[in-house]
Amino acid sequence: MARKARTDSAAEAVRIMAGSGREVMPPSHVPLDDMDWPYWHNVVSEFARADWTEHQLELAAMLARTMANLEQEQRTLRAEGFIAVRENGTSVENPRARAVKSLTGDILSLRRSLALHARARSGDNRDAARQRDMGRATQTEVEDDLLAAPE
Repeated sequence: MARKARTDSAAEAVRIMAGSGREVMPPSHVPLDDMDWPYWHNVVSEFARADWTEHQLELAAMLARTMANLEQEQRTLRAEGFIAVRENGTSVENPRARAVKSLTGDILSLRRSLALHARARSGDNRDAARQRDMGRATQTEVEDDLLAAPE
């Protein structure tokens, strides 16, 4: 398998620009409900449009659905409480808490499959720290320029 081109190469820039007009939609066999769409948009914005394969779009749609389900279950769990009381008066952990934990694990698994986890995005800790520092420096420069701009 060929190595992925460097992101700062001219060929890669051309490929990304060519794919930037592509509409990224979930596959028809993985339909999304209204509550899933905000998660879908957040997930697909993690990569350039040109980088998404059909299989990754399937996983992204599943991830969006799972994230929406988790949000719904967490809200219900908060309303019900973490401790449930049985008819005989004994207390037990709300079974919904296990569902929340399971959905959280599913999300982490799907994120790893899509390489959306921190190490896949930024490499080892030294690289990640260097990127964070560069990002903060750039942000500071932009903020300083905005503050210095005349009205």
